[in-house]
Amino acid sequence: MTHRDSIEAVMEALQRQWSEATARDPIPAEPIMEVARAFLPRSPTQKARIEGPGRLTPADDMIKARYASTILRVAQTSDRETAARLVGSIAVDLPLQSELPEIADIHLRAIASFVQLATSLRDTTNPKQPPWKTAVDAAADWLRAVEMLRQSTIH
Repeated sequence: MTHRDSIEAVMEALQRQWSEATARDPIPAEPIMEVARAFLPRSPTQKARIEGPGRLTPADDMIKARYASTILRVAQTSDRETAARLVGSIAVDLPLQSELPEIADIHLRAIASFVQLATSLRDTTNPKQPPWKTAVDAAADWLRAVEMLRQSTIH
């Protein structure tokens, strides 16, 4: 199996999961959260992890920022069409309303750079190099901000 075949297999699996996830009605999160709260000890660390439905914790923000950085790394090693699809997929992951405004602002700036990169990758007539550095730097800024927030909430 070639590198390209591996990437295509991953992309197909992700698209299949996305289709399956969006085809059904969402499961209400509140009852699940209540069950989880009933079985977990009431330590401050665990209370921070279970904030309630629709609320991002610093760990959730960290996962989203790391995911975007990982997708960008994979996209850089892909052909142009695959890279455009990968980058486009992270460009639609908007901040939730519960995200801290400071983090949401940095997240939105990262999304703007992802959109710019995806658009550039799709435009094969443009001789300019796609703005990879801008997108990678924006993702790094987002991840750095989330890491700083996480450190401030741990200490």
